[in-house]
Amino acid sequence: MTVFSLTCSSCGTPVEIPGRYGFKLKSAGITNTVCTRCRQGTFLASRRDNISGQIAVGPSPDQRRLIPLAAAVAALALLIGGIVWRSAVPTAQEALPVSESPSR
Repeated sequence: MTVFSLTCSSCGTPVEIPGRYGFKLKSAGITNTVCTRCRQGTFLASRRDNISGQIAVGPSPDQRRLIPLAAAVAALALLIGGIVWRSAVPTAQEALPVSESPSR
């Protein structure tokens, strides 16, 4: 299999790209390839910045615990309300007829 070598646009180390994909990149004149080490370094730096930003801006632990508690309370209230509403008065279909049907 043919291996094409392009240089990393950040550090200048050779980047080996195998087969048809490497041929297409080299033929197209792509020069902004990045080696694995530079790609991982950029990923880790952006992840570190993003995580530290989320920690500074994110909700407090008390607020995060309050959300599931509020959802459980709302679900319980809906359940109790549904049970009470269904058992209060039977609907017209559930009630016994007032008189016998004349078709009998």
